[in-house]
Amino acid sequence: MFGKLFGGTFGFMVGGPLGALVGVAVGHNLDQGLWKASIGLSSDTDDSSAQEVFFRTTFQLMGHIAKADGRVSELEIAAARAIMDHLRLNTDQRRTAMENFTAGKQPNFPVDASLETLRRAGANRANALQEMLQMQLNVAYADGSLHPRTHARLLDIATRIGLSRLQFETLHQFFRAQQQWSRQQHQYGNKRAENQSHSQNSHGPRPSTPIHSLEQAYQVLGLSREANPAEIKLAYRRLLKQYHPDKLPAETASAAEIKRATEKTREITAAYERIREARGL
Repeated sequence: MFGKLFGGTFGFMVGGPLGALVGVAVGHNLDQGLWKASIGLSSDTDDSSAQEVFFRTTFQLMGHIAKADGRVSELEIAAARAIMDHLRLNTDQRRTAMENFTAGKQPNFPVDASLETLRRAGANRANALQEMLQMQLNVAYADGSLHPRTHARLLDIATRIGLSRLQFETLHQFFRAQQQWSRQQHQYGNKRAENQSHSQNSHGPRPSTPIHSLEQAYQVLGLSREANPAEIKLAYRRLLKQYHPDKLPAETASAAEIKRATEKTREITAAYERIREARGL
């Protein structure tokens, strides 16, 4: 149902803490062509009214969500602009998107009428409505946490466009699980880069991992101490392929399953790095 909604690729491309937050929900499905296809439209379709409604209302609601806690932060604006970048909007489209964002944060924004128009345009286009909510979640979490008033506003939007509370919270929990994974990967990448800037003889602090000994590292990878470098690399890649969260069936994976897969992947990666360091590979 949800597809591979929250790939971390875009987050790493953007870079930094904001990239880690934005990337988890933009993913591959927010590619401009896929988004248009999901609402049953293409660039040469005659039926442009629904596409226009989705475009206008999506950015209006971003402003509406950003304003929920009383003020619109620079991070929230940056999150909206990052989505524009990934959707490959041209100069005129970006200007229109920002005008809609600004309109949505006004006190007199007619949210009821806008959501009713969106609900009608989104009939039989559930995937597009879900992707629209993903973008709202990006803005909602741009500051790093979810304000209670923002959560209430998101839930109201979901209900008005035809999603049940259970459907929304499932989407929400999936988002949070992937957000945590992306943040951990970003932090791990930063820590590894810091370590690599020192000599191999440096005795600086090691990044925290669930691996407490070299023996445990070999056990995690299912290897003996006699394993050669090729066997070590092969075992690492095989286990990653087996346990990585991206390998879970996106339509049925629960937040708990994603969490378990994330923790297992971290353990495998930590074990591999421990062995590499010990052997000087």
